[in-house]
Amino acid sequence: MKCSLCLYTSSHPFGITFDNRGVCSGCRVHLEKDFIDWEWKRARLDTFLNDYKSQKGNYDCVLPVTGGQDTFYIVHLVRNVLKMNPLLVNFNRSFNSKIGLANLAKLRTTFDVDFRQFTINPTIAKSVIRHTIANLGTANWLNIAGQTSFPVRVAVEKKIPLIIWGAHQGVEQVGMYSHFDEVEMTSRYRTEHDLLGVDEDLILDGTTNFTELDISSLKYPADSELNRLGVRGIYLSNYFRWDPVAQHEFVARTYGYLGKKSESTYYKFDNPDCMIYNSFQDQLKRVKLGYGKVTDQLVRDIRHKRISLIKAQKIESAYRSKVRDSDLLQFAKWLGTSVEALKLSIATHDFLTNRRDLLLINAGEKLSIGGRLNHYLSRKSVSTDADFSNYGKGNIDKS
Repeated sequence: MKCSLCLYTSSHPFGITFDNRGVCSGCRVHLEKDFIDWEWKRARLDTFLNDYKSQKGNYDCVLPVTGGQDTFYIVHLVRNVLKMNPLLVNFNRSFNSKIGLANLAKLRTTFDVDFRQFTINPTIAKSVIRHTIANLGTANWLNIAGQTSFPVRVAVEKKIPLIIWGAHQGVEQVGMYSHFDEVEMTSRYRTEHDLLGVDEDLILDGTTNFTELDISSLKYPADSELNRLGVRGIYLSNYFRWDPVAQHEFVARTYGYLGKKSESTYYKFDNPDCMIYNSFQDQLKRVKLGYGKVTDQLVRDIRHKRISLIKAQKIESAYRSKVRDSDLLQFAKWLGTSVEALKLSIATHDFLTNRRDLLLINAGEKLSIGGRLNHYLSRKSVSTDADFSNYGKGNIDKS
């Protein structure tokens, strides 16, 4: 089923519902933004944060950041508007663009904040990524697992009881909750939605060539430990009218935030820090879900009344081209595989997801296909990391 107001369909991985007029839950919850008293929301937030502001010069909160997305605006709100003293934390995605690294450097110096980064062993990173491409149809699982666990681990380690996140994607995209629910972070949401139902325990399915110890840095603290220390995570999108386009324009104008246009999207400020998100990862998303990043961007603009549904449909159809070999080459070299292997992974997940033959494939056969694909992806490439500059053991896009 397809929404009568936007471009989302029932294939959205977060789960989406439709009313009797065919309007999706995401569009319905978005309408709340026009009626909420945001000043009242801000006052509620200020009262809440008073209990977390340190009187001894300690950190008030942990603030997860990247070199893209809403990071600059989030730090602006926390540091300059809410007057909090945050500890910025970053999980190194390992295949960073130059723009992403420049944004991170500018972020640290502009806001004069402490910054902590974690980089996983690159050999383990590549092994995990090859496994998730083959078995889950995503190259982004490791990054999401680290981005959602590292801030929580730091909060526990340093006994900082508050983590502040930006937007809750379940609310923003599919209306999973109302803004009035003021939902907070949970391990259940992380596993079921952020990690596609496969957390750091379930990823060890007996077919991996990495161990529990190898990925122990991804382990999310137990709920009992978080409750004992009083650690909680809130989302700013529940208290401020969230509009990434307006926010990006503000931080680009005010702080010099950098974007990067790609051929798969029409908007340059989403994910400019990742060299594969808008290319290889986006193509995997297209074959599995039937839509790509450009659809997310168009839905956002429809809901904010920047574009009509008819015009959005025309733009969406213009961005259905397949990823080029040149977009895959550098990532293939870093991963230690070939362009042909990456293209095979796209074709394999297209087959598993969209073909009628899927009805004839049982779970065991799917596992066998994933295993064979993982073996093919693991074949040694003639290229090495010496072909690239490295930052914190992470790759830098030379483009």
